[in-house]
Amino acid sequence: MDTGMSSVDHANDLLAITCGISQQFTVFLQNLAKQWQRLGLVCHSPESEQRLKSEYLKAEVIRTNLRLPKEPERILKDAMAVYHVEPSFAHRQAVMGFNMIDAANKVAKEGIFKDFVIPDGTLAQLHYPPTYSLHVLFLVAPMLAQGNPVYMASWNPNIPFSLLALNDLAQVGAKVLNEREKHCAVQYPLCSDSPLNYHQICDMASREIGKQIVLKQKTYDESVQGFLIPLFGSFDVDAESINAVELILLYYNRHALIGSSNVCEWLLGRKPTTWLDWMRAEIKQIKQQHQ
Repeated sequence: MDTGMSSVDHANDLLAITCGISQQFTVFLQNLAKQWQRLGLVCHSPESEQRLKSEYLKAEVIRTNLRLPKEPERILKDAMAVYHVEPSFAHRQAVMGFNMIDAANKVAKEGIFKDFVIPDGTLAQLHYPPTYSLHVLFLVAPMLAQGNPVYMASWNPNIPFSLLALNDLAQVGAKVLNEREKHCAVQYPLCSDSPLNYHQICDMASREIGKQIVLKQKTYDESVQGFLIPLFGSFDVDAESINAVELILLYYNRHALIGSSNVCEWLLGRKPTTWLDWMRAEIKQIKQQHQ
């Protein structure tokens, strides 16, 4: 948040990360852990707290509720930077973001805090389609396991989406944090590949696995339920979160989310991970695990 030039002290600067134990967190941390020696890992549940403490012995694990106005200040008071990711479709998700922004503005004036990175969210903002995770869009393992594979699309298979590989997102996030003021007040719309719809994805997957994948579309209610279980673990979810899932699926059924991979390529200094590259790597890894 400070516009004066300064370098990162990887040995002493504290980086707070609020994406819990999500896939994004795991991949992101792999890109940072070798550099940043002081990490503050923020989570919500006791289960996540125990898992983080057991897996990241040197990190400071902070269990909190980011919906409470004063909690972000407690997290940021000793931090130099924060990588803030809100849980998808969480109850009062917007409140978490506003609380964190207010806290960042306050502690930046009073303490050492300087950098705020929000993937999809201010100061450096990494914006990407909600279907950023290739793992979420297409599950390779079931297609390999089935003799006559059938893929059930969660929305209109004719609608194209621009996709972003988690590793590309993580590397861009690490670059922004490490280079600091160079990226101040910038928004980066990120995607890794040209827009693809489910028909194109299944055609490519069929060629790679050597079996024809039959593409079908779930009913709207099936799609909603298919989102709720991975996100919340049950259907017993607050009305606000259910409404958010329902609305985003209605949007996906009618509207494309597309972008250019040029920004991602420029930031990475290499070609981003295409969907075909990602799928081939997934197939190779799955086959190696079953050897």
